[in-house]
Amino acid sequence: MNLMQLIKLVLDDAYAAIVAPDDATKDAQIKVEMTNLSAEYGNLTSKACAPIDYSNAVKRFAYIYKYTVAHADYIMQLIKASNELRELLDKRSIEVACLGGGPGSDLLGILKFLIQTGAKDLSLKCYIFDKERAWGDSWSDVASLLKPPFQIYPVFQQMDITDATTWASYQKFLRADLFTLSYFLSEVWKIKDAAEPFFEHCLSQMKSGSMILFVDNNDSRFRDWFDAMSKRHKLVVIESAEGELCFSNDEEKDDLGVYFRKFGWPKRKSDAAWRIMAKG
Repeated sequence: MNLMQLIKLVLDDAYAAIVAPDDATKDAQIKVEMTNLSAEYGNLTSKACAPIDYSNAVKRFAYIYKYTVAHADYIMQLIKASNELRELLDKRSIEVACLGGGPGSDLLGILKFLIQTGAKDLSLKCYIFDKERAWGDSWSDVASLLKPPFQIYPVFQQMDITDATTWASYQKFLRADLFTLSYFLSEVWKIKDAAEPFFEHCLSQMKSGSMILFVDNNDSRFRDWFDAMSKRHKLVVIESAEGELCFSNDEEKDDLGVYFRKFGWPKRKSDAAWRIMAKG
């Protein structure tokens, strides 16, 4: 099963969760939310606009369809191109902490890499942190749906990064081998002052030898924020780059079935910034 086929199964469940009198109404609502998401992402730096709310089932379907496939593929590509990340993931037991990873791109990108490289006989524990609890329903059955030749343990934990009472007691995730930040800082940039203590906590407490994979929109405000925090905590820069990331050609639109005919291509390329860092 490739990434598109897995996404199709997740989309089936997400589509069924939308309450509407008929499919035509659902489809019209989804198309509106896709347009709304594009507009909201265009206002990520506007503090006059509230952070994006994913509590609506229609919006979650729209995000998974339009963005998760591409963002997961970017994660796979960045891991594949990094000797250090490949070595990190070439272990019998791996722990990953996906910060703001509710939409699933971090987990799916890592799974795609492991499956493509023929990984077997390993255990992957993936802590997925997000404010929206409903994302957990989307990815709780990944292991049973995908049936990979290794063990997957997705652990969804709800938190609000602006409220320390929701995350200060979490400790196990700080021992992760890899931390991922996929299009997360841009979503919380407008509440930067309230969000930063959480990131400072993670960067200060993560274990020596662990790594961070950051990828986001190529905007100096987002990448400079991450770079400044990384510098304060003396993280070792392994790779720092900006450029265009393109959706791989191995994913077939036919695997999306009726959804492709209804909604067209998901996102296919991005002007992105990415960083790979290590804790000394």
